[in-house]
Amino acid sequence: MTPERRKADKQEPRLSLWTRVKYMAVRGAVVAIYKLGGLDGMYRFGWAFGAVESLLQYNRRRRIYRRMDDIFDPPLAKSEKRRIARGFFCRVRCDKMIYTIMDRIDRAELLGRVDSEGKEHLDRAIGRGGGTFLMFSHQGSHHLGGILLVLHGYPISGLRDPNESPLRQYIQERFEESFPEFRDLLEIIPTDVSPRPFFKAFKANRTVAAAMDVWRDRGNARTMTVEVFGQEREFVSGMTEIALRCKAAIVVGFILSLPGYRYRMIFHPWLTDPEGADDSVENVRSVMQQYARLIEEHTRKYPSHISKTK
Repeated sequence: MTPERRKADKQEPRLSLWTRVKYMAVRGAVVAIYKLGGLDGMYRFGWAFGAVESLLQYNRRRRIYRRMDDIFDPPLAKSEKRRIARGFFCRVRCDKMIYTIMDRIDRAELLGRVDSEGKEHLDRAIGRGGGTFLMFSHQGSHHLGGILLVLHGYPISGLRDPNESPLRQYIQERFEESFPEFRDLLEIIPTDVSPRPFFKAFKANRTVAAAMDVWRDRGNARTMTVEVFGQEREFVSGMTEIALRCKAAIVVGFILSLPGYRYRMIFHPWLTDPEGADDSVENVRSVMQQYARLIEEHTRKYPSHISKTK
């Protein structure tokens, strides 16, 4: 283990006993469903559970409807909104279930259900050297995308919000127990530290992955105004500045959840010429606006992958 990794581990808050017991109980239940019905049976269970949730959680469903009103102009018909909302609930429930026990699933079986589109853009960036900034999006289960990349052997440096659910830390610990190489391939960097770890990651030709489409207040985080879904929003832009300064390739990626626990990782061409771009305000704005445009296109194409809170 590197000194940097030991230092990062010390900074991670320890989970309480109650939190661990709670997660162990949930994992035990999901593992039992998986053992009884396999991935296909677990998917059917999660889809049914999500469909019931969409009927019972009125307030949450209304928030999703409001998000659709922000995204689609003219507004969708009520029947279409109900269909998309049901798909959202089912997708999120299924993704949460598999995320909770992904370390208990046979790797060959899991990776056999994953395909990609445009992976040559990511591979070319990594082959070039100098680091890669992978701009994920909250429009979809981006945490699954990060884990799937690690399981494919990609060294990933991920960002963790200090206010993020402790479930992420718990799942990371389980993965490190099941897959020893996971500990070397995945590095988690808190977002409230100095930028030095990010510069080191790019210098080591790691892929730094983060979802930047956050338009709620994040304290002192640097932001850039973009136009998205016909509105002006402030997207977090600090990592984009660092990537441009380090001459890293910048790639936008999405994780698409398909029926039957199948996933597709979608990667778009580089947003900049790493050698020709600097970290000027104009270049940061250009990258962030291209990123916002791709989010618009992806979300309108796959509306059940919307995020209701970001």
